[in-house]
Amino acid sequence: MKMQKIFMAAVLVAAVGIVGLQQAEARDNDKSEDSSRQFNKMDDATKAKIEKFRADTKDLRKQMAMKRAEEIALIRSETPNVVAVKKTAEELFDMRTALREKAKAAGIFTLRRHAGEDNEIAEKHAKLVKFLEDTQALRKQIFVTRAEKHALMHSKTPNPEAVAKVAGELFSLKDTLREKAKIAGLPGHFHRMGMDKKGHHGRFSHGCDLSSGGNLTLKSQA
Repeated sequence: MKMQKIFMAAVLVAAVGIVGLQQAEARDNDKSEDSSRQFNKMDDATKAKIEKFRADTKDLRKQMAMKRAEEIALIRSETPNVVAVKKTAEELFDMRTALREKAKAAGIFTLRRHAGEDNEIAEKHAKLVKFLEDTQALRKQIFVTRAEKHALMHSKTPNPEAVAKVAGELFSLKDTLREKAKIAGLPGHFHRMGMDKKGHHGRFSHGCDLSSGGNLTLKSQA
């Protein structure tokens, strides 16, 4: 039973076809293979719940994939349109938030379990869900500001002052979120959420970027 819980809780978002939105293609392949192995070890009821979620969210996930590709293309342009990048980032954040809500409704969205946490998982999960709700506007601002910074830095002729200004804003926003995480009693999860990692968007699961959703894992709660 213990091992089954571990496998269930370790289901990556790749198991429902989402992880490719946040990670490099080569890494996606590794994660997908890992999640596929874990998925195959689950019981039939759990698999059915995940498969239903995949079917129910197919259109939304397709829109997310397209929006993510659009954002990358905008950022990698020789002269990125910062306004367009920010707008696209806002839309992507909203889509990811909608997907998370659907996962919650489907009963496959919870904290990833770690050794010795069985007695604390419900309390931590409740704290994190409330934290995500309370900080949604701030996390969206971080998500969009990070996209803006990368757009400015990818310009053929970056404006150092503009990049530095946005980097300072991003630092302050993340610091504010970090303090809110401490107050909410989630300092340890904050680091696992990827806020201190390099990269454009972080991950939706297994080190999810806190600005986008939190270090949550899809699993069955049956």
